[in-house]
Amino acid sequence: MSASDILRQMLNNAPDESTEISSSISQIQDQIDDLTDQIDGVQNGLCAVAQSELVAYLDGTKVPELEAIYGDTPYSVSYGGTFGTIDYSTGNITDWQVLDSTGGVVYQYSGTHWDSDPYITERITNYTFGNDYLTRPLTSGATYGLIPAKTNLQTAKAILQENKDKIDNSENILKNYAS
Repeated sequence: MSASDILRQMLNNAPDESTEISSSISQIQDQIDDLTDQIDGVQNGLCAVAQSELVAYLDGTKVPELEAIYGDTPYSVSYGGTFGTIDYSTGNITDWQVLDSTGGVVYQYSGTHWDSDPYITERITNYTFGNDYLTRPLTSGATYGLIPAKTNLQTAKAILQENKDKIDNSENILKNYAS
């Protein structure tokens, strides 16, 4: 088979290849849409709720409880820079401290005067579960990380789109050299 014949074969196959790639792109987009919904559910239905409940509990219940026990009021909760972040390495709702009126630490998760409060522990455990479910890298030995899975699908979709564009554009060039 001559080079010109091969080009003709490629030219003849291009419409079917383009259609097949379009179908694959559509299937991948459906998976991306599904993962987007799942990410929203875990991030806003689990993590954000656990975070909000913890903040409300700290401000409304724990701070008054600690003020009654230790004095030096008023107390306030100070949140650190990683509090409420979604990230595999640093995402958490443990980066907080209850401070007294002088800025001294009165209460801290797994630190100063930690009393293993079950309400706080449950919110932190739930948030940690959700953060891990969202962010677990696909190279970590598990494949349930929703955000990395979505990122990989978006990359695959972009690659397929590049391939489709090349095949679609090839028709104009190949027809000049095909037999």
